[in-house]
Amino acid sequence: MTALALVPVQMLSQAKSRLAARLGPEAREELMCRLVERLLRELQAARRIGRILVVSPDPAVLALAERAGARGVLQAGTGLNAAVELGQRSAVAEGWARLVVVLADLPLLAAEQVDRMLALGREGSVVIAPDRHGLGTNLLALWPPDAVEPAFGTASRERHARAGRVSGLRVLEYWSVGTTVDLDTPEDLDELLERWGWRPDWWLTGKGVTGWRSGTAG
Repeated sequence: MTALALVPVQMLSQAKSRLAARLGPEAREELMCRLVERLLRELQAARRIGRILVVSPDPAVLALAERAGARGVLQAGTGLNAAVELGQRSAVAEGWARLVVVLADLPLLAAEQVDRMLALGREGSVVIAPDRHGLGTNLLALWPPDAVEPAFGTASRERHARAGRVSGLRVLEYWSVGTTVDLDTPEDLDELLERWGWRPDWWLTGKGVTGWRSGTAG
């Protein structure tokens, strides 16, 4: 059984603000676009993903999603959890039995990791893919799609697990390099380059990221 993949993306003008010491506003916007494009390619290659839904208040993000073969849904307001709730409602209305929420800033995520994570779940389950610190949630697989209310943000791993247990659901976790390593801070960028050998072919300038070509990694 395939799942609906939900990718919430904020306004590009607000993306990656913690990288401001390294990248100017236009560069951060383009970086976010490239991360989303790469993620959508990996999700499309995943055998257990049946469709991709991108929820964002930014028309540019929705246009990017449509070009990539995903469906875009305009978010009237802002906020990550509100975007996920909108996606959950869409999943239920469309009759999807399973939903996986995938945050967009995962430069090492691979299709096979998404498949392995989804393979863990059964009806009445919550599967959490934590961030590298073991505090946040980078992917959240729900069977059914509205199994728990989204609680992304500080300490969301424990909040999602607690919500699942309170609802009588089976709670599991999936760990891999691709699901744990996100890109938020200059330190994250250094780790990607130095520890994981992340080598996209790019040229960083004060105005943009040019010549980008996504590489592949674990």
